[in-house]
Amino acid sequence: MARLSAEEKRELVAAGPALTSDLAKIKARTGSPFCGPDGKMDYVALTSFLNQMNRMLGHPRKAFRPIEGDKFLL
Repeated sequence: MARLSAEEKRELVAAGPALTSDLAKIKARTGSPFCGPDGKMDYVALTSFLNQMNRMLGHPRKAFRPIEGDKFLL
């Protein structure tokens, strides 16, 4: 592996702050739109989105069936 010259090292050091700010911008834009600013999942927004997608795709809404029983296998 080739070593960096002094000129190349100076270039990398000079580019550091710009690279750091670019990576910070990328990190700020990533993540789920369903997460709040504290990083926790916003389940109301997620459920609302999924319901809207089902309506848009024309999927019929299924009736709620309560789970019965007291013994479940995992």
